[in-house]
Amino acid sequence: MTNSSDNRPNYEPNSDLVQRPVSALLWWCLPLCVGFSANLITLLPRATALVWVIAFTWMGIGCVVNARRCHRLHCYISGPAFLLGAATIGLLGLGAFAWRPHALNNVVGITLVAALLSFVPEVIWRKYA
Repeated sequence: MTNSSDNRPNYEPNSDLVQRPVSALLWWCLPLCVGFSANLITLLPRATALVWVIAFTWMGIGCVVNARRCHRLHCYISGPAFLLGAATIGLLGLGAFAWRPHALNNVVGITLVAALLSFVPEVIWRKYA
């Protein structure tokens, strides 16, 4: 949809998946709960890594979809952050990196902090790009 006066697309915050409780639950809350649950139960480290790869990939896809739907600034940043985190954990699980005692938790933590920090540009500029 295009605004005839300036040829810029119209962004509809109504299409923001985060604003809809069911979609927010399915795209972001559920994968986080599954990932944290995998940390709490006794799984092999590679199995826990696989759970986080799936969770971060799911959330990253949700952010990319949301960025395309409503052009939310946060999603333009957090989508690639989640996908990069998933790729890093996948490589860690495959043995491409040395498996240190807290490597998995460190990557998960850094990814989640990056996703949280991606809200800062919305505070500085605006919510929708």
